[in-house]
Amino acid sequence: MASPNQIKMIVDQWYTTYKAWIAKNPSLVSDIESTIKYVSFFTAGRLNSSTLASEFVYSLPNLMVLFNDQIIRASRNTEVKLPSLQSKIKVWLTIIDYTEALLEVSAKKVWGEAGRWFIITLIQLLKVVMRLVLVYRFKERMTQTPAIPPLNREKLNESVINDLQHPREAFSLRRSGKVIRTVRSSSSHPRTWTPPSSSSVPPEIGNAVPVESLKKSLLIAETLHIIKPLLHLGCLSVSGPKNWNPWLLSFIIDLTSLKIFSQEPTLLKEEREELCRRRIGLLLYLLRSPFYDNCSRTRIFLMLEAISKTVPFARLIAEPIARYLPHWQNTYFYMWSG
Repeated sequence: MASPNQIKMIVDQWYTTYKAWIAKNPSLVSDIESTIKYVSFFTAGRLNSSTLASEFVYSLPNLMVLFNDQIIRASRNTEVKLPSLQSKIKVWLTIIDYTEALLEVSAKKVWGEAGRWFIITLIQLLKVVMRLVLVYRFKERMTQTPAIPPLNREKLNESVINDLQHPREAFSLRRSGKVIRTVRSSSSHPRTWTPPSSSSVPPEIGNAVPVESLKKSLLIAETLHIIKPLLHLGCLSVSGPKNWNPWLLSFIIDLTSLKIFSQEPTLLKEEREELCRRRIGLLLYLLRSPFYDNCSRTRIFLMLEAISKTVPFARLIAEPIARYLPHWQNTYFYMWSG
């Protein structure tokens, strides 16, 4: 029988081999992950009677993508590193985003409805605290959801090939914006005392910006967006799930935050994409109670029925949506942290 040290050595060897394979074959890994995701969607639909199994099957591929992305980032992006605390916060935020529904369903199965709402409150509290740390400690103007988006591996491969053909002279630090020469450029070119040209510096990575550009209005807008889930839960506990006050409070907070960000002309590309995602997210208010119960539910089902009858083959999509929508609405669309 193998000793614990031998088992640890074997596991370490397997993990090292796995990391090397992931780093060398990002495109193949992406194809495998996509296949697993499609299988998980198909399986989740067949497991609708078992919500816990369905959520587990959905969460697993997302966690796999996050894990593999971290390996690829570590192997390719060795010059620009996040502070360790900031990196850990983003990783845990992403894990929570991918598994919060699974944790909620598990709590409900074990502890009942009271346990479910306890876990919901605890998760939202953790997310609020971590996001506020990112904003006030690490000066991020707008936090993303998920905190670590899936890596664009095709773009990464193109940038690696470009770097091999045209090595970068310098890179820019995330928070200060200071330009630093690469070791490769210093050793391969004669030493000059002129700063690197702007074309040799890669674009900003992430959405952190220099401290001096953090306007008070943007801090207020992002703080409102971050604490909205706790405000909603507090109002919900006082007013009840069928009252309009929690729905109106969250809607007004979202509109206020989006209005402030829309007036900011210096948003980065990642921030503009996140702003667009939040605007599209306003459509979810159509699926949130009490608006869904009183206004949109009947219209949505009539629209799905009309589409399934008039558009060829649309029945294959519209009927499963109509069948699963009550379950999805009860499981997902109360979440106000997106």
